[in-house]
Amino acid sequence: MNMGWLRDLIHAGGTGGLNWHLHAYYSCQRWQPTVQLIEQFLAQVTPSSDHLVLIGGSAGWMMPPSWLARFKRIDAYDIDPLVPWLFNWRHGSQLKARGVVVQHHRQDALATLPEVLTAHPQACLWFDNVLGQHRYRIRDEQQVEQDLTQLKHLLQGRHWGSVHDVLSGPTDGRLLPAGLNVWCHHVNATQGSEPPFRQKLLASVGAKDVWQDHLTSQVFPAKTQTTWMPWSFKPNYWHWLQAGWVHA
Repeated sequence: MNMGWLRDLIHAGGTGGLNWHLHAYYSCQRWQPTVQLIEQFLAQVTPSSDHLVLIGGSAGWMMPPSWLARFKRIDAYDIDPLVPWLFNWRHGSQLKARGVVVQHHRQDALATLPEVLTAHPQACLWFDNVLGQHRYRIRDEQQVEQDLTQLKHLLQGRHWGSVHDVLSGPTDGRLLPAGLNVWCHHVNATQGSEPPFRQKLLASVGAKDVWQDHLTSQVFPAKTQTTWMPWSFKPNYWHWLQAGWVHA
Protein backbone atom coordinates (compact mmCIF):
# COMPACT_ATOMS: atom_id res chain seq x y z
CA MET A 1 0.00 0.00 0.00
CA ASN A 2 1.28 3.47 -0.92
CA MET A 3 1.50 5.40 2.34
CA GLY A 4 2.78 8.60 0.76
CA TRP A 5 -0.55 10.34 1.35
CA LEU A 6 -0.28 9.62 5.08
CA ARG A 7 3.27 10.98 5.27
CA ASP A 8 2.10 14.10 3.44
CA LEU A 9 -0.76 14.53 5.88
CA ILE A 10 1.51 14.20 8.92
CA HIS A 11 4.75 15.82 7.71
CA ALA A 12 4.16 17.54 4.32
CA GLY A 13 7.72 17.09 3.15
CA GLY A 14 9.15 17.61 6.61
CA THR A 15 8.13 21.27 6.85
CA GLY A 16 4.40 21.14 7.57
CA GLY A 17 1.54 18.72 7.99
CA LEU A 18 -0.41 17.79 11.09
CA ASN A 19 2.66 17.86 13.37
CA TRP A 20 3.40 21.46 12.41
CA HIS A 21 -0.18 22.65 12.73
CA LEU A 22 -0.62 21.15 16.20
CA HIS A 23 2.62 22.77 17.37
CA ALA A 24 1.57 26.11 15.86
CA TYR A 25 -1.90 25.96 17.43
CA TYR A 26 -0.54 25.40 20.93
CA SER A 27 2.23 27.99 20.44
CA CYS A 28 0.04 30.87 19.23
CA GLN A 29 0.24 32.88 22.44
CA ARG A 30 4.03 32.53 22.69
CA TRP A 31 4.45 33.48 19.03
CA GLN A 32 2.20 36.53 19.18
CA PRO A 33 4.97 39.09 19.90
CA THR A 34 6.83 37.96 16.76
CA VAL A 35 3.64 38.08 14.71
CA GLN A 36 3.24 41.68 15.89
CA LEU A 37 6.77 42.48 14.72
CA ILE A 38 6.00 40.95 11.32
CA GLU A 39 2.84 43.06 11.17
CA GLN A 40 4.83 46.21 11.97
CA PHE A 41 7.28 45.38 9.21
CA LEU A 42 4.56 44.69 6.63
CA ALA A 43 2.71 47.88 7.57
CA GLN A 44 5.67 49.78 6.09
CA VAL A 45 5.49 47.88 2.79
CA THR A 46 3.71 49.39 -0.21
CA PRO A 47 2.69 46.55 -2.56
CA SER A 48 2.77 47.36 -6.25
CA SER A 49 -0.34 45.29 -6.93
CA ASP A 50 -3.61 44.26 -5.31
CA HIS A 51 -2.81 40.68 -6.35
CA LEU A 52 -0.59 38.63 -4.03
CA VAL A 53 1.11 35.32 -4.72
CA LEU A 54 1.58 33.82 -1.25
CA ILE A 55 4.19 31.06 -1.14
CA GLY A 56 4.41 28.69 1.81
CA GLY A 57 1.84 30.55 3.89
CA SER A 58 0.60 27.35 5.52
CA ALA A 59 -2.48 28.07 7.64
CA GLY A 60 -1.35 31.65 8.13
CA TRP A 61 -0.18 31.01 11.70
CA MET A 62 2.41 33.82 11.41
CA MET A 63 0.33 35.90 9.02
CA PRO A 64 -1.10 39.26 10.12
CA PRO A 65 -4.71 39.55 8.88
CA SER A 66 -4.12 43.25 8.16
CA TRP A 67 -1.56 42.29 5.49
CA LEU A 68 -3.82 39.79 3.74
CA ALA A 69 -6.73 42.24 3.73
CA ARG A 70 -4.72 44.71 1.61
CA PHE A 71 -5.23 42.58 -1.50
CA LYS A 72 -8.17 41.84 -3.76
CA ARG A 73 -6.86 38.43 -4.85
CA ILE A 74 -4.48 35.97 -3.19
CA ASP A 75 -3.09 32.90 -4.93
CA ALA A 76 -1.70 30.71 -2.14
CA TYR A 77 0.82 27.99 -2.99
CA ASP A 78 1.73 25.23 -0.52
CA ILE A 79 2.57 21.52 -0.64
CA ASP A 80 0.62 20.77 2.56
CA PRO A 81 -2.76 19.11 1.88
CA LEU A 82 -4.24 20.57 5.08
CA VAL A 83 -3.53 24.19 4.15
CA PRO A 84 -6.71 25.15 2.26
CA TRP A 85 -8.99 24.03 5.08
CA LEU A 86 -6.91 25.44 7.93
CA PHE A 87 -6.10 28.73 6.18
CA ASN A 88 -9.78 29.28 5.46
CA TRP A 89 -10.67 28.36 9.04
CA ARG A 90 -8.28 31.00 10.38
CA HIS A 91 -8.64 33.77 7.79
CA GLY A 92 -11.42 32.86 5.36
CA SER A 93 -14.43 34.63 6.87
CA GLN A 94 -12.57 37.88 7.49
CA LEU A 95 -11.09 37.94 3.99
CA LYS A 96 -14.43 37.09 2.40
CA ALA A 97 -16.03 39.95 4.32
CA ARG A 98 -13.38 42.28 2.86
CA GLY A 99 -14.00 40.99 -0.65
CA VAL A 100 -10.64 39.23 -0.92
CA VAL A 101 -10.68 36.21 -3.25
CA VAL A 102 -8.33 33.37 -2.19
CA GLN A 103 -7.35 30.58 -4.55
CA HIS A 104 -5.34 27.67 -3.14
CA HIS A 105 -2.82 25.68 -5.19
CA ARG A 106 -1.21 22.49 -3.92
CA GLN A 107 2.11 22.93 -5.67
CA ASP A 108 5.80 23.33 -4.89
CA ALA A 109 6.12 26.95 -6.00
CA LEU A 110 9.86 27.08 -5.30
CA ALA A 111 10.48 24.23 -7.72
CA THR A 112 8.17 25.74 -10.36
CA LEU A 113 8.74 29.45 -9.76
CA PRO A 114 9.19 30.46 -13.42
CA GLU A 115 5.80 28.90 -14.24
CA VAL A 116 4.19 30.60 -11.23
CA LEU A 117 5.58 33.98 -12.31
CA THR A 118 4.29 33.46 -15.83
CA ALA A 119 0.83 32.52 -14.54
CA HIS A 120 0.61 35.71 -12.43
CA PRO A 121 2.51 38.41 -14.37
CA GLN A 122 1.19 41.40 -12.40
CA ALA A 123 1.25 39.96 -8.87
CA CYS A 124 3.69 40.76 -6.10
CA LEU A 125 5.04 37.83 -4.07
CA TRP A 126 5.47 37.06 -0.38
CA PHE A 127 7.47 34.05 0.83
CA ASP A 128 6.03 33.33 4.24
CA ASN A 129 8.54 31.63 6.53
CA VAL A 130 9.32 29.05 3.85
CA LEU A 131 12.78 29.78 2.42
CA GLY A 132 14.53 28.81 5.65
CA GLN A 133 12.96 25.36 5.37
CA HIS A 134 14.40 24.68 1.93
CA ARG A 135 17.46 22.94 3.35
CA TYR A 136 15.28 20.38 5.15
CA ARG A 137 13.56 19.39 1.94
CA ILE A 138 16.57 19.33 -0.40
CA ARG A 139 19.27 18.03 2.00
CA ASP A 140 22.06 19.22 -0.31
CA GLU A 141 23.61 22.38 1.12
CA GLN A 142 25.31 23.43 -2.10
CA GLN A 143 22.06 23.05 -4.05
CA VAL A 144 20.09 24.90 -1.36
CA GLU A 145 22.46 27.88 -1.40
CA GLN A 146 22.39 27.93 -5.20
CA ASP A 147 18.58 27.85 -5.28
CA LEU A 148 18.18 30.60 -2.68
CA THR A 149 20.87 32.83 -4.21
CA GLN A 150 19.21 32.49 -7.61
CA LEU A 151 15.85 33.72 -6.32
CA LYS A 152 16.65 37.43 -6.53
CA HIS A 153 17.67 37.00 -10.17
CA LEU A 154 14.51 35.08 -11.07
CA LEU A 155 12.46 37.81 -9.39
CA GLN A 156 14.08 40.78 -11.08
CA GLY A 157 11.43 43.26 -12.16
CA ARG A 158 8.93 42.04 -9.56
CA HIS A 159 7.94 43.44 -6.18
CA TRP A 160 8.49 40.70 -3.62
CA GLY A 161 9.40 40.02 -0.03
CA SER A 162 10.12 37.30 2.46
CA VAL A 163 10.33 36.51 6.14
CA HIS A 164 12.48 33.48 6.80
CA ASP A 165 14.66 31.67 9.30
CA VAL A 166 18.34 32.52 9.23
CA LEU A 167 19.57 30.99 12.49
CA SER A 168 17.97 28.69 15.06
CA GLY A 169 19.03 26.78 18.15
CA PRO A 170 18.82 26.23 21.91
CA THR A 171 18.93 29.08 24.43
CA ASP A 172 19.58 29.36 28.13
CA GLY A 173 15.91 30.13 28.82
CA ARG A 174 16.23 33.83 29.59
CA LEU A 175 13.06 35.89 29.27
CA LEU A 176 13.02 38.67 26.71
CA PRO A 177 10.90 41.80 27.13
CA ALA A 178 7.26 41.56 26.10
CA GLY A 179 6.80 42.74 22.53
CA LEU A 180 10.44 42.01 21.66
CA ASN A 181 10.70 45.46 20.02
CA VAL A 182 13.96 46.26 21.73
CA TRP A 183 15.44 43.13 20.15
CA CYS A 184 14.57 44.16 16.57
CA HIS A 185 17.46 45.16 14.32
CA HIS A 186 17.30 47.13 11.07
CA VAL A 187 20.27 46.62 8.74
CA ASN A 188 20.80 46.05 5.05
CA ALA A 189 21.25 42.54 3.72
CA THR A 190 25.04 42.78 3.54
CA GLN A 191 25.37 43.98 7.14
CA GLY A 192 23.06 41.18 8.25
CA SER A 193 25.41 38.53 6.89
CA GLU A 194 28.48 39.80 8.78
CA PRO A 195 29.77 37.52 11.60
CA PRO A 196 29.96 40.23 14.34
CA PHE A 197 26.31 41.11 13.79
CA ARG A 198 25.28 37.47 13.99
CA GLN A 199 27.30 36.92 17.15
CA LYS A 200 25.45 39.87 18.67
CA LEU A 201 22.13 38.23 17.78
CA LEU A 202 23.11 34.92 19.34
CA ALA A 203 24.42 36.51 22.52
CA SER A 204 21.25 38.56 22.99
CA VAL A 205 19.04 35.47 23.29
CA GLY A 206 21.49 33.40 25.34
CA ALA A 207 22.36 30.98 22.55
CA LYS A 208 24.12 27.80 23.61
CA ASP A 209 25.43 24.66 21.96
CA VAL A 210 25.25 24.51 18.15
CA TRP A 211 22.90 26.72 16.15
CA GLN A 212 21.58 25.85 12.69
CA ASP A 213 22.37 28.09 9.72
CA HIS A 214 19.38 27.98 7.36
CA LEU A 215 21.53 29.08 4.38
CA THR A 216 19.36 32.12 3.60
CA SER A 217 22.04 34.82 3.90
CA GLN A 218 22.04 35.57 0.15
CA VAL A 219 18.29 35.68 -0.47
CA PHE A 220 18.02 39.47 -0.74
CA PRO A 221 19.99 41.88 -2.95
CA ALA A 222 22.85 43.42 -0.96
CA LYS A 223 21.30 46.84 -0.27
CA THR A 224 17.84 45.58 0.71
CA GLN A 225 16.76 47.02 4.05
CA THR A 226 15.90 44.15 6.36
CA THR A 227 14.40 43.70 9.80
CA TRP A 228 15.64 40.96 12.12
CA MET A 229 13.36 39.64 14.82
CA PRO A 230 13.57 36.86 17.42
CA TRP A 231 11.01 34.07 17.47
CA SER A 232 10.43 31.82 20.48
CA PHE A 233 9.70 28.72 18.41
CA LYS A 234 9.82 26.66 21.60
CA PRO A 235 10.42 27.99 25.13
CA ASN A 236 14.14 27.19 25.03
CA TYR A 237 14.63 26.98 21.26
CA TRP A 238 14.68 30.26 19.38
CA HIS A 239 14.98 31.42 15.78
CA TRP A 240 16.21 34.67 14.29
CA LEU A 241 14.01 35.73 11.38
CA GLN A 242 14.93 38.15 8.61
CA ALA A 243 12.25 40.12 6.79
CA GLY A 244 12.74 42.25 3.69
CA TRP A 245 10.89 43.73 0.75
CA VAL A 246 12.38 44.27 -2.71
CA HIS A 247 11.05 46.87 -5.13
CA ALA A 248 11.36 46.28 -8.86
